[in-house]
Amino acid sequence: LALFLRPIVSSIMYSVTDTSITQGMKGAFIGFSNYVKAFASDAKFMQYLAEELGNFCYNVPVILCFSLFLAVLLNQKFRGRTVMRAIFFIPVICGSGVILQIMSGDAMSQSVISGARSSMLYQSSALEQILLDAGLGDELVSTLTNIVSNIFNLTWKSGLQILLFISGLNAIPGHLYEAAHVEGATAWEAFWKITLPMVSPIIIVNLIYTVIDSFTDYSNTVMTYILDFGKRLEFSYSATLSWIYFAIVALIVGVVYLIINRRVAYVEN
Repeated sequence: LALFLRPIVSSIMYSVTDTSITQGMKGAFIGFSNYVKAFASDAKFMQYLAEELGNFCYNVPVILCFSLFLAVLLNQKFRGRTVMRAIFFIPVICGSGVILQIMSGDAMSQSVISGARSSMLYQSSALEQILLDAGLGDELVSTLTNIVSNIFNLTWKSGLQILLFISGLNAIPGHLYEAAHVEGATAWEAFWKITLPMVSPIIIVNLIYTVIDSFTDYSNTVMTYILDFGKRLEFSYSATLSWIYFAIVALIVGVVYLIINRRVAYVEN
């Protein structure tokens, strides 16, 4: 808090002033004019914000479900389990946007290989045509194909969530499953009645982390848009957009927490 206090106060001051760089930083107080401008006349900011909210609505559930699914698999006893866990944790260690761009072919397609060949690596045009021929709606097909096209990115973003889910699964007492087995419960019933309720506290932790990570991702168009103003030395408007974006993300995190926390099962030992 001590380290970030000064930048926080400075950014708040920038957002309500019209800053200029002549012989140093100077600013004239303009009130909330920048905030009005962001909502009233900045069409790009609202467009990018709507796009990221749309991405959030399907990226976060997919990442959580995928992470829990892999955690359940990696928690089973099999040869090479430790190696497999380490492989899925590699994205957390190599958490660089540049590395991800190179591996997914985005950066390489611009400088080394042709964009056409690289862009087909993670695309799903064939699946899209199959779904359209099956009679599914355009919106549903677009959502499904976007998920498939981004499967590499979604897998890359699931490393920490998988680790946390594994820790939650290991904390479930084994006698619960033994009792369920004696009572004749199937593995499917044990998952819904034991596994899922017991890991629900981990779900809310992963959910909040994934929400924040999604909104602050390196490829986030809103973040890029805000940084572009900073690069052009338009600190006032950049700070304004930053605080608006922060308030929206904080509101979403708060709403998600209040909704999900009601369904979390906290078990006392």
